[in-house]
Amino acid sequence: MITKKNLNELYKWASNRQFPMKGDLTSPDYTNKTIYSCQLKFVRKNIHIRKKLMSERVYEIYKNDEILNSMYSISDGGTILKPHKDPDTYNHRYKRIQIPTKVPNGCYMIWDGHKVIWEIGVPQCFQVMDCIHEAHNPSDDTLEFLFLDVKMETEVELF
Repeated sequence: MITKKNLNELYKWASNRQFPMKGDLTSPDYTNKTIYSCQLKFVRKNIHIRKKLMSERVYEIYKNDEILNSMYSISDGGTILKPHKDPDTYNHRYKRIQIPTKVPNGCYMIWDGHKVIWEIGVPQCFQVMDCIHEAHNPSDDTLEFLFLDVKMETEVELF
């Protein structure tokens, strides 16, 4: 289970630090601009957690086996993520928890044909493998998120 308390702690931690970012090579069919990210946890054959970037409490949260992947992501102003489904890249089906840490005015996502407006610090959970979605940052400022990919069956306490 991922609790609301866990999500609040992760938000507070992520929103008060700078991460070593690198540009992700993405297809022009996916986005019109480079997306910058810092990988925090990923699970392939082994579990990799960037403990040096974390407090002890955050590290304890990240040790949860239900979290398959996590990254901090920054999209520059004008970025458009075109309609897509996320790939099946893990040994488990997954869903994504999005925790916005910086949301300029006008940013949004289209999820299953509906417009979703993000709010700073308010986590949302989406089945990104199963539903076409897209994201837009029409502002001149960066849009920033902490993402956690969790096993599909994981209970996520948002409220």
